[in-house]
Amino acid sequence: MPWILRIATGPRALIAVAIALVGTGILFGTGPFPRVRALAPGGMLPEEQIGYLPEMMMMFLRAIGPEGRADYILFQRLDILTPLLMGSAAALVIAWLLKRGGTTSGWTTRLPYLPVLFLLTEVVEDFVLARAAQVYPEASALTPSLIVLTGAKFAVMFLMGAVIIICGWQLVWRNKVS
Repeated sequence: MPWILRIATGPRALIAVAIALVGTGILFGTGPFPRVRALAPGGMLPEEQIGYLPEMMMMFLRAIGPEGRADYILFQRLDILTPLLMGSAAALVIAWLLKRGGTTSGWTTRLPYLPVLFLLTEVVEDFVLARAAQVYPEASALTPSLIVLTGAKFAVMFLMGAVIIICGWQLVWRNKVS
């Protein structure tokens, strides 16, 4: 049995979800995120949009100005907390649902490791965004990768949510049939 299934319990999953909600609430509700978002054209940051083109990034960086770019770089550094908080909570919830459902062997026991993909896509995306702000007014050669990175990040987030819903549904269905 993978280690995460051994440590996953309902209370631990609940605590992880609560910490993720409070932590992301603080991260996105205070500090550099709301300041930069208020300066952003259309009120959305590049990482909140799929299909973000390099020209759009240059317009965004120009619009937020020097102080906004400094805040944006700071936010990208702090944004590592997002996949750590959300990913840890998702991993524990998935593991707990699998364990409650009696799935403690086989390939599905690897599903709690799905948030590692979220961590990887988020960290690389944050690096690319911070780099673009650091080299402005020059264009970063990495910016075109945002189309793939942001799409992959959202795909993994969707997949994590789908796995949680499916595991939860199977648990409920199993309990109804039993």
